[in-house]
Amino acid sequence: MSYGIARKNGTSQAGSFFGYQPIFFKITNGADNVGTADTGGAGSAIVEGNFTKAIRAIQERASIVVLGERTDNGFVVAVDGATANPYDGDNTDTNLADALNTVIEAGTGLSDVTVTQITLAVNGSGVIS
Repeated sequence: MSYGIARKNGTSQAGSFFGYQPIFFKITNGADNVGTADTGGAGSAIVEGNFTKAIRAIQERASIVVLGERTDNGFVVAVDGATANPYDGDNTDTNLADALNTVIEAGTGLSDVTVTQITLAVNGSGVIS
């Protein structure tokens, strides 16, 4: 694997992930259960929650480089754009958010998942949002 440095006009690009092309996504759904945790353990069988199922589904389309904190109503994930596969089930090129939406819904059994791409920016006060 080559480890490149993102550059702009010959200088290192601010906000770079060295060796990765991160694309951030916010994953939510209307029933607020796309991020539910696994249950069980301590002597009983572990039952995978929707969070684990969604992560596994995302990894069908791209490598995860950052995984945000899980809440029942969603989570944020950054995938490596260099490994991303934006093709949907019928082998039609689509945007990556739509491809992730398709595999997450199939993997979790949910029908109201929303996948939104996030663009990170620094505001006038220097705060990343």
